[in-house]
Amino acid sequence: MSELRPDKPARDTSAVDEVGWTAGVMRVLRRVTRLVEVNVLVLLGALAGGVVLGLWPAVRAASAVLLDGDPAESPWRPFWREWLAGWRRANVLGAPLTVGIAALLLDLAVLGQLDGPGRAALQLGLVLVAAWGAVVLAYWPRVVLRYDRSALDTWRFLLLSPALGPGTAAGAVVVLGVCGLVAYVIPLLGLLAGVAVPLWLTGRMVDERLDRIDEQD
Repeated sequence: MSELRPDKPARDTSAVDEVGWTAGVMRVLRRVTRLVEVNVLVLLGALAGGVVLGLWPAVRAASAVLLDGDPAESPWRPFWREWLAGWRRANVLGAPLTVGIAALLLDLAVLGQLDGPGRAALQLGLVLVAAWGAVVLAYWPRVVLRYDRSALDTWRFLLLSPALGPGTAAGAVVVLGVCGLVAYVIPLLGLLAGVAVPLWLTGRMVDERLDRIDEQD
């Protein structure tokens, strides 16, 4: 008869589990901190250009830091490097966005003075234009960063982008709508999320779509 041996002691994995759990929490905290830092940088970048000449370079630089930069690196230096390098091009390509947003706000003011069928028709038109413009806005930073084409070619592609990728367009509208709703219901959370969260989420979807387009070309 073989000699009975004591059972092999069970391996204590509590320390490993704790380390893994702690590392996961730290990654989440670093991601949240980075998003908040990028929001602050977008504000500073916009102010540095007097808002009108600083907003679009700031949005472009924020997209580069969130999606192209090293997550372990502080975003401050890469942001300002991108802000300066792309200042002129971002303002040239962002001018139509500024005009479009101003026109949309003016139409909203006019909408408040109308009633009856005219109001309903204008309201429907504004919803459609706003949705299309939201998709163009989601594409804008990634297209400006990835391609070095003329302003005419860039805007031709941007204006057609919702029709070229309906699935991506729908996803971008949903993300922007949810982010706007959260900001409206919980202003503090919206303030912390700022532009960084929708910029990061829509940027990932747009990048996947642009990768497919590049592969086809």
